[in-house]
Amino acid sequence: MFGGVGLLLTGCFDRPCHERNPAQKEFLDGLQELAKPALASNNPLRVEEAARQSIALAGKVGAFEDWCGTLTKIEGNAQTAAVTIDIGRQVSLYAFNDWALAFAGTVTDFFSTRSRAAPPPGLSEGAVAALKTLRLGERVTLSGRMGEIAGSGVLDLSRLFGKSAAEHRQFLQTPRFVARIEALQASKK
Repeated sequence: MFGGVGLLLTGCFDRPCHERNPAQKEFLDGLQELAKPALASNNPLRVEEAARQSIALAGKVGAFEDWCGTLTKIEGNAQTAAVTIDIGRQVSLYAFNDWALAFAGTVTDFFSTRSRAAPPPGLSEGAVAALKTLRLGERVTLSGRMGEIAGSGVLDLSRLFGKSAAEHRQFLQTPRFVARIEALQASKK
């Protein structure tokens, strides 16, 4: 009897999965430290600056490993896959393979630091294969890279150019970052 109650209580007080990886927790805490005071200030200039700093913080993360998240959206097919994975409270990563639809060529050419070679996909072949075995809402462990979109040399600042104060506020409340997902699997915990 006591073993069942202990197991139940342990589950109630278990840390959320996004707090188990120190690097992931540090990133999410950093986002919160930027967003809370800016949103509370109701000052559009502070909100805009916090949004820019959030993008810079994501760029500093670079490669990440063994982060925990919840698979919330899968779109497209094996060649044009796009996924959204929640990695914290109202924070998500977005990875996609269809660059033609994402940029229609012009933005990529303008910001690219590489030759006209096609950028790498946002989901590795292994990640696409793993997606075929997962369900929406399933907890996953993922590894990849944040910062430049999928490591292509294309800066991920397009979300902030010409945006209104309301759009910056929305970004701080529910940030969504572009990432390259190298590995993806069902979480063991």
